[in-house]
Amino acid sequence: MSHKTIQVGVIGTGGMGGRHVHNLTHEVAAAQVVAVMDVDEARRQTVAQACGATYTFADGYELINHPAVEAVLVAAPDRFHAQLTHACIAAGKPVFCEKPLAITAAEAYQVVEAEVAGGRRLVQLGFMREYDPAHVKVKQMMDSGALGKAIGFRGVHINPPSAEPHSLEDVITNSVVHDIHSARWMMGDEIAKVYASYVPGNPNQPETARLVLVHLHYRNGGIGQIECNADSGYGYEVDVQMTGETGTVQTNSLQSALVSRANSRAQWVEEDWLQRFDTAYILEAKSWICSLQSGTPSGPSAWDGYVAMIVVDACVESAQRGQPVTVKIPERPAIYTG
Repeated sequence: MSHKTIQVGVIGTGGMGGRHVHNLTHEVAAAQVVAVMDVDEARRQTVAQACGATYTFADGYELINHPAVEAVLVAAPDRFHAQLTHACIAAGKPVFCEKPLAITAAEAYQVVEAEVAGGRRLVQLGFMREYDPAHVKVKQMMDSGALGKAIGFRGVHINPPSAEPHSLEDVITNSVVHDIHSARWMMGDEIAKVYASYVPGNPNQPETARLVLVHLHYRNGGIGQIECNADSGYGYEVDVQMTGETGTVQTNSLQSALVSRANSRAQWVEEDWLQRFDTAYILEAKSWICSLQSGTPSGPSAWDGYVAMIVVDACVESAQRGQPVTVKIPERPAIYTG
C-alpha cells in the first residue's frame, strides 16, 4: 500500500474497539475508518456516525471481504480473534488483532501456519506495551548495555475491582498474556520453564483466580516473576522492573501529581487500561498505519501472539497441577526474523 490514506474496517466497537475507532479517526491522519461491525445495531450505528464510516455490518466476514476495506482491526471478543484473523489472511488484507491472538496455542498456530503459507506478514498483535513510553524507556536502557546483561524480569499487573470472580484461564489468557509478552520482549530471550500458583477468587470455586504468581526461567539463564492481581479493589497499575549485571531500571507508571495535604501524601491511580495506556494506544495505531503505508511490517507479530499462548497454556497447566512446566517453543519461521 503506497497511497496516502489507509481505509480501515473495525470489527467490534465496544470499549477497546471504540477507542481504536476514536484514535484512527482523530489521531492518525493517514487512516480513515470506512466500515464498522458490531452485533449491537445501536452501538455500531452510533460509532459509524461519529467516525463517518460509510459501511456498517452485523457480520465480521462481510466487512473483511468488502472491497472498500483495505485493512482490518479486530477488537471482537477473544474467542473470535483467531477465526477473524485467519479470514483476513485468506483475503490478503493486513490485520491488527487485539490480544490474545487465540484462546489456545493450537488455535494460534493455525493463524501462524496460514500467514507463513502466504509468504508475508499481514498480522500485528495488540501488545501495546511496546509503545508505552514508560516501558520503552526501560527497554532502551537495557538495550544500551549501560546495566550489563539482563538477568532478571519482574512484572506487576494490577486490575481494577471486579463484580464477579474470574476463572484461572481467563486471568492468565486475558491479563497475564500481556506480561508474558513483556517478559519475552524486555529480556530478549525465550521462556524455558514456568511455575504458576494462585489464590482463588472464591474459596468455594477453586477454578477462579484473584491473585496469580508466575516464576519464569529463561533459556539463557535469566529468571523472572509475574504478579497479576485480578481484583485489586482500588484501581489499575502496570509496572516492570529489569535487573542487569550492574544495576536496575523500572517504570513509574502513575501519571498524576503527588499531592500532600492533611498529614497525607497521595497519587491518583488510573481506573483502567484505557486511561493508563492512552498514549500507547495512539502510538500503536500510528505505527500500524505507517507500516501499511511503507509496506514494512512492524510491531508484535502473529508469532509473538502464538509463543505467548504457548506460555499461557503452560502457566494454566502449572497452576492446575501445582508443578513447574517446561515451555516448548518450536523454531521460528523465516518470515518472522529480522
